[in-house]
Amino acid sequence: MKHNKKRNTAFLYETLILEMTRCVIEQDEEQKHQVMAILKEHFGAGSILREELEAYRSIYETKGVTEKTAEKILLESQRVFFGLHPHHVFNQQTQVIKKVNKNLKKDVFNSFLPNYKSLATISQIFSTKTSPRRRIMLEQSMVNEMTSEQPETRMEPVDNIVLNLFIEKFNDKYSESLLPEQKDILFKYILSFVDNGVGLKVALNEEVGRLRKVISDNKNSHSSLGDRMEDLSALLESFGKRDIDDSVVLKVLQVQEFCKELV
Repeated sequence: MKHNKKRNTAFLYETLILEMTRCVIEQDEEQKHQVMAILKEHFGAGSILREELEAYRSIYETKGVTEKTAEKILLESQRVFFGLHPHHVFNQQTQVIKKVNKNLKKDVFNSFLPNYKSLATISQIFSTKTSPRRRIMLEQSMVNEMTSEQPETRMEPVDNIVLNLFIEKFNDKYSESLLPEQKDILFKYILSFVDNGVGLKVALNEEVGRLRKVISDNKNSHSSLGDRMEDLSALLESFGKRDIDDSVVLKVLQVQEFCKELV
């Protein structure tokens, strides 16, 4: 069965996430805002495409579970998918496709997705045109993938791919390796364009509080850095009054590196 990738909601989403990452890395602000607008409007919380996307993700992001659990997840994902109004889904997909074709570069839909095969398989499982025999075979294939623990058979989630791209570029410019807390902030930053940055704001608020405490606790033992530590503390305090953008995230990453050297 021929797979129409542009009618695969997970493909549309993963492609846009990859394009967003490219824009951030290359500092393509105009294109970034175009992608962000599409993601927020069509994949935001409560949207029908977000609901369909979660049905896909519940399957292709599940790894290492028991066969019984995999079968339950597959069945529940199908229930959610078939409970959505197909006409409304089709209309939303059409709008996304039109906006991508009109506002983004023409080769966006040609992006390589490492888990494309899995996305196509799930799409066929969800299709009413798939024969019963074919559907059962595809379901068994997905169950095998969901239960597999072998690294060579596991497809790396696209979220990890885009995170690794960002990390690589950051490392090239600023450091040899990233700290776990830096990776956490970057991961939430990359995915913040869908949830209006709620997760990122919470994470930054907690991390800024931690960094301020580290600086405060180490003032006396690093008296020679007194002025710089005062400046950093004031900078961190100011973040609570600013909109979160690339520069804020970058400064937090740099302060994280500094604080790591203090302790």
